Amino acid sequence: MTTPGGSPTSDAFVVGSAYGSDLNEESVKAIATGGARVSFEGVQSGVNSQIRTRIDGAYAAVEIAQGSADQAVTTAQAAANSAAAAVETADIAYDNASYWESECVVASAAVLLGVNELLIGLAQNVPTGRTRKITDLHIALLSQPNGMVIETKKFNSTGTSSSVVHTASLGANVTRINYQNLNINVADKERIFWNVASITGSTAPTALQILVFGVIL
Repeated sequence: MTTPGGSPTSDAFVVGSAYGSDLNEESVKAIATGGARVSFEGVQSGVNSQIRTRIDGAYAAVEIAQGSADQAVTTAQAAANSAAAAVETADIAYDNASYWESECVVASAAVLLGVNELLIGLAQNVPTGRTRKITDLHIALLSQPNGMVIETKKFNSTGTSSSVVHTASLGANVTRINYQNLNINVADKERIFWNVASITGSTAPTALQILVFGVIL
């Protein structure tokens, strides 16, 4: 029992700071649930700051990483497109090129060291503003028992100097050999010739013929 208007009896109960007859249903509910509400609001705030905010931050980091990945893919695609464009340009250039070829007899019998029978070499007119290229080289012999080295050389237009532009090393018994995808520039009036740099063994190879193929761009 509670004692309204006076001191509580020795067996009276106290809820919060209220006692006696001033307690009613609403005040009891407020006293009973107030602490729980404060605790729940604290938990709710903690969940928001510790979990939801961190999750939002993780999503933001993922979006940034995805953006960086997208940029990397875009950069790679741009590089691939540039490479494809370069290949296409080269293909167009070769499609519009004039093709040429020449074959000559370097030695009609025994092949010796030096230039053999082709003393001056092959020349070709190159139109102004165009470029002559050797792209393929085919070497053929009748016999070649022990191995040899053949240099492809070119004279300048005045014939006063020469340089080696390709070297072919043939093993024993190799009588046919092809070189492709060459990129040897030859200017107007420059002459192509061949020099046998070495012959292995004492038996000479026989009948050396060489064909060159290329484009004028």
